[in-house]
Amino acid sequence: MSFTFTTLRETVQDYTQNDEASFVASIGTFVELAEERILKSVQLNEFQKNSSGTMSSGNQYLNVPSDFLAPFSLSITNNSNFEFLMFKDLDYVQTYTPNPATTGVPKYYAQFDVNNLVLAPTPNASFTATLSYFYRPASLTESQLTLTVGATGSFTNGETITGGTSVLFLL
Repeated sequence: MSFTFTTLRETVQDYTQNDEASFVASIGTFVELAEERILKSVQLNEFQKNSSGTMSSGNQYLNVPSDFLAPFSLSITNNSNFEFLMFKDLDYVQTYTPNPATTGVPKYYAQFDVNNLVLAPTPNASFTATLSYFYRPASLTESQLTLTVGATGSFTNGETITGGTSVLFLL
């Protein structure tokens, strides 16, 4: 069974038999917290993506995609050979290569911060990299746009609709 946020909110209200305003207003927070807990404890293949790019010579950091949640694997192409790097704790990577000026073919990687992975040693050349990662899917609680009064056609996220008498509601 598939739920939209609206149907999930109605199901929770029906099950709890609670229409009190502060409870109903908090259902979105309950859903977000449940989504976060599930994402951090269950690694489903449906939440996995691949992203390819190039590691820069002399740069020990590798940017992660904006929807990145956790790494699954990181590989590089080195002289036409496909090599997987080993995921390690940040302390291990920084101890392995304490001086970022030390370069070589990367062997290890760690999550440095929310936006970057750190490589050890620092790449000595540009390598093609493939990052397999778990991503953060769109939350059920994200606002949805409802068009009324017979709007037709194809619309994209962020598009401005002009003309007519359509009324827009954010759920």
